[in-house]
Amino acid sequence: MELATSSSKRQRKYDVLINFSEIEDIGKKFVSHLDSALSANGLTTFLHHQNAVQPKDIQQPILHLCRVAIVVFTKTYSESAWCLHQLQQIIDWHETYSRHVLPVYYEIQPSDVRLQKGDFGKAFKATAHQTFSEQQLEHGMSRWSHALTKVANFFGWDESNHRSDAELVDTIVKSVLNLPVLSVTNFPVRLQSHVQDVIGTIKNKSMEVCRIGICGMEGSGKTTLAKAIYNQIHGTFTEKSFIEDISEVNRTRGCIYLQEQLLSDVLKIKVKIDHSVEMGTGMIQQRLHGKRMLIVLDDMINEYYPLFDLRKCCAWFGKGTVIIITTKDEELLRKHQIDSIFRINLMNANESLELFSWHAFREAKPNEEYSDLAKTVVTYCGGLPLALELIGACLFERTKEEWNTVLLRLDNKIYSLMYIVPLILKISFDSLPNKIEKDLFLDACCFFVGKGRAYVKKMLNGCGVDPNSGIRVLIERNLIKVRKNNKFGIHPLLRDMGSGIIREISGKEHGKNSRMWYDSDAEYALSENTLFSSQRAKVIQGLPEKLFLTNTDGLKPCPLKETNTSRIC
Repeated sequence: MELATSSSKRQRKYDVLINFSEIEDIGKKFVSHLDSALSANGLTTFLHHQNAVQPKDIQQPILHLCRVAIVVFTKTYSESAWCLHQLQQIIDWHETYSRHVLPVYYEIQPSDVRLQKGDFGKAFKATAHQTFSEQQLEHGMSRWSHALTKVANFFGWDESNHRSDAELVDTIVKSVLNLPVLSVTNFPVRLQSHVQDVIGTIKNKSMEVCRIGICGMEGSGKTTLAKAIYNQIHGTFTEKSFIEDISEVNRTRGCIYLQEQLLSDVLKIKVKIDHSVEMGTGMIQQRLHGKRMLIVLDDMINEYYPLFDLRKCCAWFGKGTVIIITTKDEELLRKHQIDSIFRINLMNANESLELFSWHAFREAKPNEEYSDLAKTVVTYCGGLPLALELIGACLFERTKEEWNTVLLRLDNKIYSLMYIVPLILKISFDSLPNKIEKDLFLDACCFFVGKGRAYVKKMLNGCGVDPNSGIRVLIERNLIKVRKNNKFGIHPLLRDMGSGIIREISGKEHGKNSRMWYDSDAEYALSENTLFSSQRAKVIQGLPEKLFLTNTDGLKPCPLKETNTSRIC
């Protein structure tokens, strides 16, 4: 295991840090049980409590040596200023290095931690008043409160939902052992059973090239399932590649770019294909011949040429190779004679309510006073995970009046996913709290899919826009995702909705937002678009992949390090 920073090659000293309060004996007994179980499964642990080490040694150095932090909340956790301060450090560590933070609630309600209410909240306020001076109090409480709320919004475990401590510990240990390499989902409802079904098929075909297709309607969780499978089995392969969002990348950058990505991932060197897709296919056949690989091709559609011949590859690749393809088009899988096809069905009523509740309440079941409203909202989603996630995130911490307003928009509509899903997507967009979030979402649909988070922030900062809080809101609402290499992604259904909104705006303000230029031979094209988040800035985009940015004052472009073709003024 390597340290968080890419420049370091030292091994981590600890797999798991367990943060807890020593005030209560009950919590200590549970932590001791958890620590033993993690150690028995070969994981090194660090028990992170006030008497573990001297205060000057417990900050970043220990965290930097860990891969996962488990925070055990008990009734007395908020009585410890040390615990609250360390939790703040853990959140900073998580946000800087994208490390896993897993909360456990032992004999305390998750909502008490999230909202700092009840006896937990009273102790929290008392601890703050004892710790901070009058001048520091507001700022100090705000930072502690942010850390508590942030952790309580992560997927975790409530002790009251388990029959015994032993069952809870077993669940936690299995989850830590299966933590993902690729970001999958914050709330993995029903996911593991599907993963095991597919892995069972892979094991049965371990002496041949195993080709698996995962199909289902858009928003049903095909990519999520493929990532979860990849995370679970990737460690048994030395040569592997996960190529995400193929249909969009193929449309904007072409099939040769995807072939280069596959070859570069597997061979671990930069590969360049000079001429044609056919040449790329030949290179794949020649250079990957006989290798045992794990390859995931996500979101393939019929219109585009495949990266390589999916029928003939069985004769090229080594035994034990696994190729997983996700698509909404089952006919494509049959056309390419894929061995095993897994269809993702819509969620049943119980699964739907659980997934919705995780997003709307950050718990596995709805709050009692919202129970009937939650069940009504869930019926409109038709069991589609994307719809449940979006409407749940939209209703998080909303009043009953706001819930009823959403239900009024859904009511009396034709009960069909074809009509309901676009409406739910639009409600999610309309419910964004400020215009800046809406503008950032539209800009992301136009320009920032596949772009690095740091790059986007630098671009927008250069236009006088501070995108930090807006990006955070969009991520929390599931309107944008942060994918591999910290790059932005947007679900195709959401991207389509964004395009529709942009067309509507452009129709009302004809000619304001977009222009096109072609050179005399029509070999190159440039589109000029005004940023929604900064009306003074224009993005000049070389089709399909060159990107320039200028403003209405005509400032000279200067280089920006994202790709060789990107510029910012």
